Amino acid sequence: MRIDKELQEKLEIWDWSVLVVSVVSLFLIIWETFFNLPPDTLNRFILIDRYACAIFMIDVLVRWRRMGWSRKYWKWGWVDVLASIPLDAAFRALQAIRIYRFVRLARIIYKFKGITTGTTLNEKILAMPGITLVMILFSTTLIVEVERKSPNALIKTGGDAVWWALSTVTTVGYGDIYPVTTEGRFIAAGLMIVGVALFGSISAYITSKLILPKEERDHEGELREIRALHKEVKELRQTLMEHNNASKKAEVPPGTDIKGL
Repeated sequence: MRIDKELQEKLEIWDWSVLVVSVVSLFLIIWETFFNLPPDTLNRFILIDRYACAIFMIDVLVRWRRMGWSRKYWKWGWVDVLASIPLDAAFRALQAIRIYRFVRLARIIYKFKGITTGTTLNEKILAMPGITLVMILFSTTLIVEVERKSPNALIKTGGDAVWWALSTVTTVGYGDIYPVTTEGRFIAAGLMIVGVALFGSISAYITSKLILPKEERDHEGELREIRALHKEVKELRQTLMEHNNASKKAEVPPGTDIKGL
């Protein structure tokens, strides 16, 4: 389905707006999880969250419309719908909905290739710290939810969760604070994997800069130059063919029956 340039620009503005609203809604969730808010502040948060959810539901329709109302949208569209459910008192039984806010934000950010991913290996490696930050926010929010209900919990506050997340993702693991529930241990395992990937990507980046030959580092740039030259040769060949055809027509004497040649 073709989309004209003006409409495409409007859609890009909309995407950026939804991204900002998604980030704001996540910070509201984190703030509510980490701190005991007074009733008036909590009510304001609930009101803002409802407005955000209304925007999310509109975004569901926008994205579905982009795909021509195709069923393929619902491969991941159900995540967007779940993430659009308000988190006020009427839905306290659905605390797991918070998870889908993070999933939704990850999907939105993924659409912006220039922000989270790159075309070169180095650009993808440099994106890893940002991914790690998102995972730390996700883990600290979720670990408090699953651990605070346990009578033997060591992670009870936002500060405990942040300290635990930082010591885990850096693979230091002091052992003074650790999850005691099964769900918490699964979260810890995921964060450990992210930490290993983070430092692995840092090592790969240093290796690519200091050890690998310059020719290998510039390989992708050379490929781009080759593609540009190939395109230029193709255009020159087309121009030459057009010039030859024009020359042949110019050589035919006026009044000559071309069909009889």
